[in-house]
Amino acid sequence: MVLRVFALLCALIGALSGAASAESVKLYLDADRTSNYASARAIEVGMRAAFDEVGHVIDGRVVEFVVLDHRANARRSQRHLQQFLTDPEAIAVVGGLHSPPYLRAKDYVNENGIPLVLPWSAAAPLTRSETERNSIFRLSLDDSKAAKIIVPQAVETDQCQNVSLVLWRSGWGESNEKTMVSEMQTLGFEAYTVRYFAGNLSMADAVSLARDLDMAGSDCAIYVGNSADAATIFAALSETQMALRIYSHWGVTGGNFETQVPAQVRDELALTFIQPCFDFDTGDALTAERLETVARTYREDFDANGYLRAPAGFFHGFDLGLLLIEALRQVDPRADIATQRAMFVAAMTQIEGPISGLLRSYSSPFSPYAPDNPDAHEALDVGDFCMARFDADDRIVTARADSF
Repeated sequence: MVLRVFALLCALIGALSGAASAESVKLYLDADRTSNYASARAIEVGMRAAFDEVGHVIDGRVVEFVVLDHRANARRSQRHLQQFLTDPEAIAVVGGLHSPPYLRAKDYVNENGIPLVLPWSAAAPLTRSETERNSIFRLSLDDSKAAKIIVPQAVETDQCQNVSLVLWRSGWGESNEKTMVSEMQTLGFEAYTVRYFAGNLSMADAVSLARDLDMAGSDCAIYVGNSADAATIFAALSETQMALRIYSHWGVTGGNFETQVPAQVRDELALTFIQPCFDFDTGDALTAERLETVARTYREDFDANGYLRAPAGFFHGFDLGLLLIEALRQVDPRADIATQRAMFVAAMTQIEGPISGLLRSYSSPFSPYAPDNPDAHEALDVGDFCMARFDADDRIVTARADSF
């Protein structure tokens, strides 16, 4: 009886301590695998490939991935965060394409000390906390900087005369209105209008929007939205046969856009969009070897030419994975899980490097957050991004690899 009571007490202590002796550690992948599968899978492949380099083992603990589908639904994403908090082996959440779920959950994430790392979501407020606690990190595009790439391309390089901001009505769209308008005003450009659209809009609504742009005399439009709505809107714009150039956020690259919108329509609209400055055909020996290994390991995801759809997710996922590995090495597996998560957040701000990634070398990519240091949890900057387009084979080609 005494031995039985002792065993029960040990089990209870182990449960209360957050399974400190766990032999595995988990990363939750929270993304839209229903309507934007390409981006979710690209992030997953990038993450897995990074951990392949250490055999998916950190300090004797096996790193496991919990793959979840929030279906672009903020409530489902919230449930995944709640599930994460009850998991005694879960150390961090890796986000997906959409910003709105994390904008909605931002306070909840920080209040509960959930390490949330973002390899795609771009809304500027995500990594800027209004409270002392901030456990959200991004290795991705930051919309406070996206405008500094897209707007100058449109109004200075390409000499657009009348620009319409075509924005999905959401926190992401509203964030972009602020940054895009601010950049245009900085450049002294005043010939712009702002138009919002509701998600999942009908073709009739898209045709009405296209007519509005035509009536306004727009010769250029900056689009911020996801691929499904882009396919509808761009088809409507093509029907009007108006001379319009489209500069897009990278949301169009996360789903099936390139198969839904013919090359002819994309060319009619002179479509370009922002991307990390990657090159699958890099001349760097280490990067080329890494890409060859990944393409061989995940051959079902790469085409015969070594190309992976939604490549931004892959490149960011891989590089962010390397940083997670470094941070996990600083976490004491004997501590309770809440302490481990706090240690992980602190370790992310103390990574020194250099760590050689696919996009760049990282030295001190993050630092402790403070309101007067708003980029503390941002690993990338303006110089890491280029404008890009789809080529005739539906591959994304960046300015680094193509002169347009």
